[in-house]
Amino acid sequence: MAKKRIHQIAKELDIASADVLFHAKELGFEVKTASSGLTEEEEELLKLALLPEDEPESESEVVQEQEETIQDASITEVEEVPEDDVQIIEISRNSSPEKISSLIDVDATQIVGDLMGLGIMKAIDTPLEDSDIEKLFEKYNLIPDLIDEITISREDIIEFQEFEDDPDKLNLRAPIITVMGHVDHGKTSLLDYIRNEKVADGEAGGITQHVGAYKVDVGESGITFIDTPGHEAFTQMRARGANVTDIVVLVVAADDGVMPQTIEAINHSKAANVPIVVAINKCDLPEANPSMIKAELTKYEVISEDLGGDTPVVEVSALKGDGVDDLLETLALVAEIEELKANFNTNASGYIVESRMEVGRGNVATVIVTRGTLKQGDFLYAGQAFCRVKSMFDHNNKTVKSIEPGSPIDIIGWDESPTAGDQFVAVKNQKDAKAKAEENKTKLKEHDNSSFSVETRVSDMMKLLQEGELNTVNVILKADTNGSVEAIKDGINKLATDDVNIQVVHSAVGGIVLSDVDLASATESLIIGFNVRPDSQARNMAQSKGIDVRTYNIIYELLDDIAEAVLGQMTIKTEEAIIGMVDVKTTFRAPKVGVVAGSIVSEGKVELDAKARLLRDGVVIYEGTIVSLRRFKDNVEVVNEGLECGIGLSDYKDIKEGDTIEILGEVEV
Repeated sequence: MAKKRIHQIAKELDIASADVLFHAKELGFEVKTASSGLTEEEEELLKLALLPEDEPESESEVVQEQEETIQDASITEVEEVPEDDVQIIEISRNSSPEKISSLIDVDATQIVGDLMGLGIMKAIDTPLEDSDIEKLFEKYNLIPDLIDEITISREDIIEFQEFEDDPDKLNLRAPIITVMGHVDHGKTSLLDYIRNEKVADGEAGGITQHVGAYKVDVGESGITFIDTPGHEAFTQMRARGANVTDIVVLVVAADDGVMPQTIEAINHSKAANVPIVVAINKCDLPEANPSMIKAELTKYEVISEDLGGDTPVVEVSALKGDGVDDLLETLALVAEIEELKANFNTNASGYIVESRMEVGRGNVATVIVTRGTLKQGDFLYAGQAFCRVKSMFDHNNKTVKSIEPGSPIDIIGWDESPTAGDQFVAVKNQKDAKAKAEENKTKLKEHDNSSFSVETRVSDMMKLLQEGELNTVNVILKADTNGSVEAIKDGINKLATDDVNIQVVHSAVGGIVLSDVDLASATESLIIGFNVRPDSQARNMAQSKGIDVRTYNIIYELLDDIAEAVLGQMTIKTEEAIIGMVDVKTTFRAPKVGVVAGSIVSEGKVELDAKARLLRDGVVIYEGTIVSLRRFKDNVEVVNEGLECGIGLSDYKDIKEGDTIEILGEVEV
């Protein structure tokens, strides 16, 4: 028999739905809203709890009460929708006034005003609590059926393979450790000391640019460390790191305390349901205060063992090495308690930690093997990519023939770069690997709702703005300096009107990178760059996802374009096309020209006399012309992709190894 809903019972008993719901919860029934249903038994119990314990009313008293109710109703002339016509609206939890507006045909600004009348102060795009939604709907004589919002993730489209192994075939494997923490709290320095290798030197701004995985010989099985980036721009990669790991080392500086990225790391770790070991770093400094750190961490339910909790806390100094042995022993102990085991004698599987394109090697993926033994020559698929393992290298760049569970390795031989976070699985031949990759590619294409051009996205956005159906323009801002970021943000905020709000979703110093494009895709944002440019990965991804990336070197032009967007009049911007990308490998001096960049053309081509931009860490530091182009000793007009060349720039000498040169060509308008 169908369950009876709370609001129906409330109507029968002439009691407010909220009161009936309250009593139902007190009785321990699993109900959430007025649209939740009860069985016959639960309904009877609820009515017994709600009905008065006095003697039953006589029939005449009941008739009298009914007449009084009818009289009261006739005196109070309120236009109400009859109870029978009450609608039940299915709505996602945490919906904003803007989203509710699209469901119930009430203007979003009216909803905000009505919420204020109910004592609920919320902005048009702020998520609402369940209780707020119920109060609002009661005002409109509606019943909300609150549901959890279903989001389709990559994992839902590409199913991860589950493996069951005979417990007798399992052996202890190395634990996989993810090191997390706020930027500059000493994450990379700690790993440097543990590995006795310097990976921090030469990294821009002290920020680790790529995920790296390293194995350290400690204990019987060793310990594998995943070094996830500690900067907010790489939050997504950090989350993926937590999902692969067995134990998280949370690095907190003793002289700084719990910071926003520390909290992010705690949340990621808890979401991944992995144990945390806290390393309080910089304990050698005079201003270090480990006790304060432990007290701060309790606010986030990370309680150290000496305060009665179950989180191991180790005081260390990455600079001097104090406490590092204790940290490794603690990790080995936690790993022992977790009893991490795997089947070594089966086909390999694991996860992609990071992938990249390397000159001379092609597509390279750093992977963690979690099951089986991976061997050179194996056939793999991961998401939409497949691979015949041509060669494998450890973090010291030494060739390895096979690799066991719990270990990291770099694999060469992929047909395309696999996606970080995807599972890789070894199969019997290339045909199977390719077929599985193609199947996943088809699935992803079917679910990809963002496969349209920049032109379509911009024109659609402008149309919605002009028709008044879109009232927020989202912007991701990247610039060369903090001063530029603040000045442009201030200018953009002043362009907002009563009809159109401008939301700066994210702003930061530095070049436009892949994570900016991911964020723009998720938030339907424009990407604005001032004196910075996208790298090739970001540019290609933006084009494939239809993300509009606009770059400027004059602030008023930038603000004019945003102003046009607010008015719904922005047009497709035309500028020089990038026809080539060059990586500077070395520099030397040449007569007449001056400093020459010994380079490799990584993409497209280079032409003599073409316009060029010199980028350093994504920031434009020079714009000019190519005045000299040579292959070996010969002057040439063009150098194509994959070839080496020497490039001289007009009136510029400060070229450095690691710089990138963009080659520009004219666009026909």
